Amino acid sequence: MPTTTSATTTTIKELSFVDALDHVEAGAAFVDIRKVRDYLDVHIPGSIGNLHESGPGFAGRMRDCIPLEVPFVLMDAAEGPAPVDVAAALRGKGFTVLGYVEDALNAWARNKGTPVSTEVIEGNEAGGKMLLDVGDPGATHVEGALRITSDRLWSRVDEVVEAADGGRVVVVAGYGVRAALCVGILERHGISEITYWKP
Repeated sequence: MPTTTSATTTTIKELSFVDALDHVEAGAAFVDIRKVRDYLDVHIPGSIGNLHESGPGFAGRMRDCIPLEVPFVLMDAAEGPAPVDVAAALRGKGFTVLGYVEDALNAWARNKGTPVSTEVIEGNEAGGKMLLDVGDPGATHVEGALRITSDRLWSRVDEVVEAADGGRVVVVAGYGVRAALCVGILERHGISEITYWKP
């Protein structure tokens, strides 16, 4: 049943998992708005992790990093903003939001198998052959890493695929919000061995 809010005329359709999966298989993306640590701990492969917060940061980050042609299917967060509010923010930046799926992680597990996790490491060394620095343009560059900021990753992901050569990619970012977004982009483009390194 569509959800509405009195502040706007935005509505959002609740999708069955099967319908949502059909959309994703046709090119849409699941959007996971849970906390970063929850997303990295367990998520649907290829879902775009982007912490929802009030203000323009969330939707603006999506607009900067994901092409507007990619439609979205929201994953309902048990704790957090209402899907209708998230949809309104994304639609305000020009995205198409097809609907939302309740309890999407468990539905994935029942229908498609175990979701994935992203290893998180902290400290002075990452221990990987392929380092990908997705930090802000003004941030200090990590020596030896391929530097592609998160807002350029979608258009340059083929460089990462080629450089990784089927191996693990270690995503370097100071804060997990960018890392979670980039993990989803990499997974959507076929990279499954990913670690997040927080130096």
